[in-house]
Amino acid sequence: MRIVDIRQRTFPLNVAIANAAISFDDMTASVVAVVTDVVRNGKPVVGYGFDSVGRYGHGGLLAERFAPRVLAAEPGSLLDGSGRNLDPDKVWAAAMRNEKPAGHGERSGAVGLLDTAVWDAVAKIEDRPLWRVLHQRYGRGPAPTAVPVYGSGGHYRPDGNVASLADEVRAMLGLGYVRVKIKAGGAPLAEDRRRIEAVLKVLPRPDRLALDLNGALAPAVAEAFLDAVAPYGLGWVEEPAPPLDFVTSARLAERYPHPLATGENLFAADEARNLLRYGGLRPDRDLLQFDIALAYGIAEYRRIVAVVEAAGWSRTRLYPHAGHAFALHVVGGLGLGCAEAGADQSKLFGGFPAGVTIADGRASLPDTPGIGFERKANLFAVAAGLVDG
Repeated sequence: MRIVDIRQRTFPLNVAIANAAISFDDMTASVVAVVTDVVRNGKPVVGYGFDSVGRYGHGGLLAERFAPRVLAAEPGSLLDGSGRNLDPDKVWAAAMRNEKPAGHGERSGAVGLLDTAVWDAVAKIEDRPLWRVLHQRYGRGPAPTAVPVYGSGGHYRPDGNVASLADEVRAMLGLGYVRVKIKAGGAPLAEDRRRIEAVLKVLPRPDRLALDLNGALAPAVAEAFLDAVAPYGLGWVEEPAPPLDFVTSARLAERYPHPLATGENLFAADEARNLLRYGGLRPDRDLLQFDIALAYGIAEYRRIVAVVEAAGWSRTRLYPHAGHAFALHVVGGLGLGCAEAGADQSKLFGGFPAGVTIADGRASLPDTPGIGFERKANLFAVAAGLVDG
């Protein structure tokens, strides 16, 4: 077998929302298709990958560097020991040929996007859902049937309507989520407190609410913010410090008694190691949110998990950023703590593929081969035209 082609498309998200750091008005994302010569039901097996939301599309890097390297590799060098399927680690190594260590930047997202598609193809060729493939290879304990999830949303919108925010959270609860996350830090503290208190009126307990500050606050502002919200007893506060400011992270962790979360903007095992060495995080309460697709994909994420466990943390403290189906499979397959879910199914990256149900804050794991992007109709529509037929 072999990879026949790698195709990509970059598309606009076209959503008028914002967090404390960025607006999504002109944000883009990319989709990639890895076409193989394996035929099932009269069609070639194609693996798909979609970007995580929050970074721009990676089409240029894929087209210029990473896809050509994989396509130029001797086909047999990319196969597993059986010769009947791809070896994702070998494909990853081919994509990263001649790349210097570190300097992760945007290339980590391009490689992670490609890695996502390769794993989708591998699982389809095995005729199993990706989470089962991962559990067999890297998981622990009995295979799960569902995994914890939390609903993510609560962005700043042009109307600034607090009642609409509360309605959004009610809708999440109606879908089966029991924990939710909203954006904060992008408005004056008094306004953010109104938003928080409006949502807390909807929730049964304050620890069911998390806040995402997106690393946008200056240290003194972050201190004041955490002091103000500490009495609420929230589930966690995410990225109170800029991603690489480990000194501020450690100082805030000393100051704030409740859980903190960070890591979504760190993209490799060496960055994870430095965060755990110097960021002051507490393994009994804090959360690590490295984004699998933005951090070079599963190959590097497995190294991140090893770093986390070597530092004395449980992998159940890993709550990967990005509310998409790929992360749901990895959480289930590797036995991580919780998956993020963009709760609004009508949005491109909201909800999960058809057949996934949410009940009591847990998502059922898909039973179709691969990741299941094809069963998320509005998302998969943006891949139209990448593969004929």
